[in-house]
Amino acid sequence: MGGPGSGGVIDPKTDPLDSAYADVHFKDRCCQLITASGARTVCEIGGGRSPLLSLDEVRALKLDYTILDVSAHELRRAPDGYTKVVGDIGALDASSIADRYDFMFSRMVAEHVRDGAAMHRNVFSLLRPDGAAFHLFPTLFAPAFVLNRLLPEQAARRLVVALWPHRASEIPKFPVRYSKCFGPTPRMHRFFEGLGYGIEEYRPFYGTTYAHAVPVLGGLEAWFNTTMARRRSTRFTSYAWLVLRKPRPAGRTAHG
Repeated sequence: MGGPGSGGVIDPKTDPLDSAYADVHFKDRCCQLITASGARTVCEIGGGRSPLLSLDEVRALKLDYTILDVSAHELRRAPDGYTKVVGDIGALDASSIADRYDFMFSRMVAEHVRDGAAMHRNVFSLLRPDGAAFHLFPTLFAPAFVLNRLLPEQAARRLVVALWPHRASEIPKFPVRYSKCFGPTPRMHRFFEGLGYGIEEYRPFYGTTYAHAVPVLGGLEAWFNTTMARRRSTRFTSYAWLVLRKPRPAGRTAHG
């Protein structure tokens, strides 16, 4: 039902708590992580027709850049020059292609994956030792996403068309499930650590634009999001970005 945006928190693009900040700064943060780690093999999960990094940027960073997407149709619409792989990150048999990438990332993809635990297990397997993963995703229990999760898919589509007729073409092609899409609660920390990851950053953001078309609901949502941001709630977040690292085996150096 849409992407990040100002949701009642002051100065959305500069306020580090507002979801608009996450959206605006995601690419810069992604590039920082790539360059800081010296990554060369990069996989964008769900890049489809519109990869985050252009071919010029890929060449400038000297990357071997793969787009992994569940839709062959979307991949065909991406420019030639990328390595393109059709696959579902939540249903891959990653054992035969383990330790392949230095860096993997996804933006607004995790909520569509049927089995979030399988997704993160597969990413862990695909990463090389000391490799990192970076994800931006919407989170439960933001009211807008709870509603989106509870509504039948067709009802959710009709609601989007009714509230935002000009955005009908943006309706997601894949249903939303929000499997393992939560803020940085202790339970989620334990989940990722249980998979073997080191958690380097698990950052909450607050605010959505979904109710802005309905004045009363928009005001209530803005008040709720602002209140949760002030309290630094880890349960009632709207979005999160997450940096995970696959540890290097004991006794192994960066050069093997």
